[in-house]
Amino acid sequence: MTKTLETTDGTIAYDDAGSGRLLVLLPGAGDVRSEHRSLAPMLTEAGFRVVTADLRGHGDSSPSWPSYGVAETAGDLIGLIEDLDAGPATVIADSFSPAAALWAAADRPDLIDGVVAISVHLEAGSFFQNLAVTALLRGPLAAGMWAKLYRGWYKASPPSDLDAEMAKLRNMMGSRHRRRAVRETLVARRDGLAERIAGLDIPVLAVFGTADDHFADPAAEAAAVAARTGGRHVMVEGAGHYPHVEQPDVVAAEILAFLGAN
Repeated sequence: MTKTLETTDGTIAYDDAGSGRLLVLLPGAGDVRSEHRSLAPMLTEAGFRVVTADLRGHGDSSPSWPSYGVAETAGDLIGLIEDLDAGPATVIADSFSPAAALWAAADRPDLIDGVVAISVHLEAGSFFQNLAVTALLRGPLAAGMWAKLYRGWYKASPPSDLDAEMAKLRNMMGSRHRRRAVRETLVARRDGLAERIAGLDIPVLAVFGTADDHFADPAAEAAAVAARTGGRHVMVEGAGHYPHVEQPDVVAAEILAFLGAN
């Protein structure tokens, strides 16, 4: 059953399964918490308490918020871990969300003891990239545009239920409030993140697919993320922007090894 975190500005939807050490899983911008539908059960079966949450304005979270961004998402994450009263948590996040997880870890090191950063964007898009995103994801055609882009990010092994997941995203993008949430989350600035990362002292694992076309050189990007965060990185052969969906067994094994070492 879906649970909700009540905040000053809205509600964050999440699922809570298993028992043991707390893991919080966040999806990327423009996606929903079922992004982790394959990974989460593996971690639960391994003996962890696994909480998967939607971002503000996404999925089953309330649709309209005053603002969207890294700091705001970090605040929601902090609020969720506090409300669960089971921390510290290791946060496993994809694309946009690891930036918020690292921000939250810097602000509240008592609540977050590690971050798995999957296909992470630590830098904001360029002015022209953000302009294109803002233009594409407006109006009734946005759902189709997002679905076309999204399908193309699976390179080696698209999941058998991809069409069903894309139907959820199309439905979400049918709401103008949720389109705004997706747009503004995708183009969120990263001001203040570099300073927080520089002061981090927690384990970080960066996971990238070798065929992730979000980056000119995924392997170099992964190495750079690991160097910046003082962590390590692993590459998932043939995978695109969602290696944990395309090859969940491989990514789960890497995450469990990371958790066992920290």
